[in-house]
Amino acid sequence: MIRITKSQPAPAPLTTRGTRHLSKLQATQAADPAACQVPGNKLLESRDGIYNDSQVKARLLSDQHRKCCYCESRPTSVSYGDVEHFRPKGGYQQVRGGLLHKPGYYWLAYSWDNLYFACHLCNQEFKGNYFPLRNPAGRAKCHTDSLAQEQPLLPDPSTEDPARYLTFRQDAIMPRRASRRGQACIEAFGLDRPELISRRIEHLKRLMHARIIGGLDLSLPLNAMATQFLQEARLSLDEGRMLVADARRIWLEAALDTAEFAGMVRANFPHLPTV
Repeated sequence: MIRITKSQPAPAPLTTRGTRHLSKLQATQAADPAACQVPGNKLLESRDGIYNDSQVKARLLSDQHRKCCYCESRPTSVSYGDVEHFRPKGGYQQVRGGLLHKPGYYWLAYSWDNLYFACHLCNQEFKGNYFPLRNPAGRAKCHTDSLAQEQPLLPDPSTEDPARYLTFRQDAIMPRRASRRGQACIEAFGLDRPELISRRIEHLKRLMHARIIGGLDLSLPLNAMATQFLQEARLSLDEGRMLVADARRIWLEAALDTAEFAGMVRANFPHLPTV
């Protein structure tokens, strides 16, 4: 996870259709708060055609450089991914796998600040409606309550830097300084799942290869190593120089916000530029 900068203003579907439907949700809750707390009720259902509008998703993809907000993988080549509600809209779980409490954060269903793009695994297979608080008694339960009283265990990536709570040793993710919030992130989003670890390992390998190739000296006169490299790769001098330049670019851009798994790269190679 890395910090995400949201573009402004919010996409039009949220501020037009979203605002109109939000008024109906608030009126429904105000008319019968008790009914809205009954397990399984659907009185405060949001409209996915609003928050999942193509304009909203396109902005999220652009702001997040087509990466999942949690695991930083790029799932769009094999999956559409999801528009994710950081604070769950339909109901919440304080304990992972525990009871689903109603209502959820219905008043944030169309809030631009509460929306992200997430891969299917992080969002549906792991986080779901899980949103633990350090102080469950302080949870906001309707649109008139203040979110300021809450102390979420999961850091919001647009208002906090997740690197305060998470770090890496090579491909292995771990809480920074045994942080409770870091551990909550790993568990909530499945950031240590085997298939994700495998992708991070391959990513680090590719970066190491780029670093080695980028370190080749192809200036004239060529040394023995450079000559052997060009001969074995069957490259001309110009082709070799283009390959070396591309490898150097890959290495130097590996920790930028635009790069896949930038959080892992930054933890392992803190000297690389981030802007």
